[in-house]
Amino acid sequence: MSEAEISNQLLALSGLALSGVSVFFTLFSAYIVALYFFLHRAPLTMRVAVFIFLTLAVLYLGMLANEMSTHAMGLHQALNDLNAVKPIGAGGRALLHGGDSNVDLRWMNLAGLVVNYLALLYLTFFYRWEH
Repeated sequence: MSEAEISNQLLALSGLALSGVSVFFTLFSAYIVALYFFLHRAPLTMRVAVFIFLTLAVLYLGMLANEMSTHAMGLHQALNDLNAVKPIGAGGRALLHGGDSNVDLRWMNLAGLVVNYLALLYLTFFYRWEH
């Protein structure tokens, strides 16, 4: 793989990751709105069904993010290997030096996801809404 191909894939992954974050915010925002306006009054079976749907969607997004992160780490390694064989350009070096935060971002994203998920679990099943 050439430096240009690796760089192109890394930049495409950045766009895909941004789309995933957008879907995450949309999903959680829509759930909060639904919870506030009508879901808190819904029967338990409906709340369970909707929360299961949310859980499956979150799991899907998490698996997608994990695979994208693994792919990005592999691309960074390929770029590093290429750099060991021959010098790479300034763009490749910039991508190579920016890749160290990938693991940290993975854990920060996971922590944020867990906190939001637990908050929605509490609001869905345990919080006593005023009628």
